[in-house]
Amino acid sequence: MARRSAPTPSRPNARRRSSSSAKRQRTRTPKRASGLRRWLERFGVVLRRMVIGVALILSVTYIPTSVTETWPAPAQQAMEIMRDLRVRFHDTGAELIHNGADWVSTASTHVFGGVVPETLLADVGHWLPDPGDLLENALRDLLGDWWPQPTLPAGGGDLPRVAGSFASARDLLYERIHHDRRLTVYCGCKYNARRQIDLASCGLQRYAGNERARRVEAEHVFPAAQFGNFRRCWRQPEAYRACRRPNGETVSGRECCLRVDETFVAAHNDLQNLIPAVGMINGYRRDYRWGVVPGGERYGDCDIRIDANRRRVQPPDALRGDIARIMLYMSETYGFRLSRQDERLFKAWNALDPPDAWERRRQARIARLQGRENRYVVRHDARAQEMAQVRSSDGNAD
Repeated sequence: MARRSAPTPSRPNARRRSSSSAKRQRTRTPKRASGLRRWLERFGVVLRRMVIGVALILSVTYIPTSVTETWPAPAQQAMEIMRDLRVRFHDTGAELIHNGADWVSTASTHVFGGVVPETLLADVGHWLPDPGDLLENALRDLLGDWWPQPTLPAGGGDLPRVAGSFASARDLLYERIHHDRRLTVYCGCKYNARRQIDLASCGLQRYAGNERARRVEAEHVFPAAQFGNFRRCWRQPEAYRACRRPNGETVSGRECCLRVDETFVAAHNDLQNLIPAVGMINGYRRDYRWGVVPGGERYGDCDIRIDANRRRVQPPDALRGDIARIMLYMSETYGFRLSRQDERLFKAWNALDPPDAWERRRQARIARLQGRENRYVVRHDARAQEMAQVRSSDGNAD
């Protein structure tokens, strides 16, 4: 008789093991998820603290140099380092914002090209406000009257609220006015946060051996010698007790006027009259007057012409209006006299070369700092319309 095989006994232990492993697999996922959540929370706390710390550091760097120049040397060095960091953060952030906005405008043009006019979508990045200006205005509104301003010259009066020293004015020019446009005015040379010029960016490589060619300088459009030469403190510094050194020597005319003449101080440090220029060009330009130069000396790719024999300088065509409006502003604000020939020339340049977007932006930044605007820039369009109406009425009368 054949033997029947016994049935295979069930294995309850195996079933229990499989069920317990399944439970472990089900519980592992929530544990992993909770661990990731805790890590993200910790990372968010650290990131938030870093952002707050960087924001505090950047906000401190907007304190004007007219205030920090009285601090101890280590504190001033720390401020310079923080200002360099701020410039780098600002440049990177502004570039990301504007490039992103331009990408959005390009994409929008493809998507809504048939609905929205292309002119409304193009160059969106250039419509955005400057991040540095936004932060500065926010701090000014938040802190109110405590927000430090450049120091007033002695007496104040109705003069512009300029920096108390030329060094402070120069720092304001680079750090608050031209911080996002590091280009020299005459030649368009690029320069960095340390105020060193890239000579290859403007065809001036041949002057690499000239020390002043490698650095940017703050140049007076209306030369200090021209408006100072008619002042007594410039011509006769020995007549002023304040213009004598402890050893009895007399200081220079410029230094004497900076000590005793508040109008000269205001004009000398007025940001409207200061522009970044290649130091070498600034040196060659000296205190020569503006005009039309048929020949003259040229330097690399720079369009400026300097005639040392006639003591005349011809600016690039694209800057003639800018130069004219600064000269007219200085004459009107400080009462500096212009010859009839110069006045006619500057009015002609002003009409032929109207302000562009950058000139208006520069003027607005300076006006916020100094409390006075250049009306030849702000009201240029209105004045041009008035002159056109006058010319048309004269023509109709004829």
